[in-house]
Amino acid sequence: MIKLYIGGAYQGQEELARQENPQSELHPGFHEVIRRAVLTEGQEPRAFARWFCNQHPDAVVIANEVGAGVVPMDAAERAFREAVGRALCVIAQEAGQVTRCVCGIGVRIK
Repeated sequence: MIKLYIGGAYQGQEELARQENPQSELHPGFHEVIRRAVLTEGQEPRAFARWFCNQHPDAVVIANEVGAGVVPMDAAERAFREAVGRALCVIAQEAGQVTRCVCGIGVRIK
Protein backbone atom coordinates (compact mmCIF):
# COMPACT_ATOMS: atom_id res chain seq x y z
CA MET A 1 0.00 0.00 0.00
CA ILE A 2 1.34 3.41 -0.98
CA LYS A 3 1.47 6.03 1.74
CA LEU A 4 1.72 9.75 0.96
CA TYR A 5 3.04 12.34 3.39
CA ILE A 6 2.65 15.98 2.36
CA GLY A 7 3.23 19.33 4.01
CA GLY A 8 4.91 22.66 3.60
CA ALA A 9 8.69 22.93 3.55
CA TYR A 10 10.24 21.94 6.89
CA GLN A 11 6.93 20.92 8.46
CA GLY A 12 8.20 17.52 9.59
CA GLN A 13 6.61 15.20 7.04
CA GLU A 14 9.84 13.31 6.39
CA GLU A 15 10.56 12.78 10.08
CA LEU A 16 6.99 11.61 10.69
CA ALA A 17 7.11 9.23 7.74
CA ARG A 18 10.41 7.73 8.95
CA GLN A 19 9.04 7.32 12.47
CA GLU A 20 5.82 5.63 11.31
CA ASN A 21 7.45 3.48 8.58
CA PRO A 22 10.92 2.46 9.79
CA GLN A 23 11.26 -0.55 7.47
CA SER A 24 9.60 0.88 4.36
CA GLU A 25 10.87 2.09 0.99
CA LEU A 26 10.95 5.89 1.46
CA HIS A 27 10.94 8.46 -1.32
CA PRO A 28 11.67 11.85 0.30
CA GLY A 29 11.71 15.06 -1.72
CA PHE A 30 9.32 13.58 -4.24
CA HIS A 31 8.35 17.03 -5.52
CA GLU A 32 11.90 17.26 -6.92
CA VAL A 33 11.58 13.81 -8.51
CA ILE A 34 8.49 15.13 -10.28
CA ARG A 35 10.42 18.24 -11.37
CA ARG A 36 13.09 16.10 -13.03
CA ALA A 37 10.63 13.69 -14.64
CA VAL A 38 8.34 16.37 -16.02
CA LEU A 39 10.45 19.45 -16.69
CA THR A 40 13.76 17.78 -17.55
CA GLU A 41 12.64 14.50 -19.12
CA GLY A 42 9.36 15.77 -20.59
CA GLN A 43 7.05 13.20 -19.02
CA GLU A 44 3.36 13.95 -18.48
CA PRO A 45 2.79 14.37 -14.70
CA ARG A 46 -0.18 12.02 -14.30
CA ALA A 47 1.36 9.35 -16.52
CA PHE A 48 4.58 9.56 -14.52
CA ALA A 49 2.64 9.23 -11.25
CA ARG A 50 0.72 6.18 -12.52
CA TRP A 51 3.98 4.58 -13.68
CA PHE A 52 5.57 5.28 -10.28
CA CYS A 53 2.63 3.75 -8.40
CA ASN A 54 2.81 0.61 -10.55
CA GLN A 55 6.56 0.29 -10.02
CA HIS A 56 6.50 1.02 -6.27
CA PRO A 57 3.23 -0.32 -4.83
CA ASP A 58 4.52 -0.20 -1.22
CA ALA A 59 6.33 3.14 -1.37
CA VAL A 60 6.17 5.88 1.22
CA VAL A 61 6.11 9.11 -0.79
CA ILE A 62 7.16 12.32 0.96
CA ALA A 63 6.58 15.64 -0.79
CA ASN A 64 6.37 19.33 -0.11
CA GLU A 65 3.20 21.20 -0.94
CA VAL A 66 4.40 23.70 -3.52
CA GLY A 67 1.19 25.30 -4.76
CA ALA A 68 0.45 27.70 -1.91
CA GLY A 69 1.62 31.26 -1.67
CA VAL A 70 2.47 33.85 -4.28
CA VAL A 71 2.28 32.66 -7.87
CA PRO A 72 5.78 32.78 -9.37
CA MET A 73 6.44 35.12 -12.29
CA ASP A 74 8.69 32.49 -13.90
CA ALA A 75 6.73 30.23 -16.27
CA ALA A 76 8.91 27.20 -15.48
CA GLU A 77 8.19 27.54 -11.75
CA ARG A 78 4.46 27.78 -12.45
CA ALA A 79 4.70 24.66 -14.62
CA PHE A 80 6.58 22.90 -11.81
CA ARG A 81 3.84 23.71 -9.29
CA GLU A 82 1.15 22.51 -11.66
CA ALA A 83 3.02 19.28 -12.43
CA VAL A 84 3.51 18.49 -8.74
CA GLY A 85 -0.16 19.09 -8.03
CA ARG A 86 -1.32 16.88 -10.88
CA ALA A 87 1.10 14.05 -10.04
CA LEU A 88 0.33 14.10 -6.32
CA CYS A 89 -3.41 13.95 -7.05
CA VAL A 90 -2.85 10.64 -8.83
CA ILE A 91 -0.62 9.32 -6.04
CA ALA A 92 -3.16 10.38 -3.41
CA GLN A 93 -5.93 8.56 -5.28
CA GLU A 94 -3.82 5.40 -5.44
CA ALA A 95 -2.54 5.66 -1.86
CA GLY A 96 -4.09 3.73 0.98
CA GLN A 97 -3.07 6.47 3.39
CA VAL A 98 -2.49 10.21 2.97
CA THR A 99 -1.11 12.27 5.85
CA ARG A 100 -0.70 16.04 5.90
CA CYS A 101 1.93 17.25 8.32
CA VAL A 102 1.84 20.69 9.96
CA CYS A 103 4.34 21.68 12.66
CA GLY A 104 5.35 18.04 13.02
CA ILE A 105 1.79 16.86 13.65
CA GLY A 106 0.36 14.41 11.16
CA VAL A 107 -3.30 14.66 10.22
CA ARG A 108 -4.67 11.69 8.28
CA ILE A 109 -6.79 12.91 5.39
CA LYS A 110 -7.25 9.50 3.83
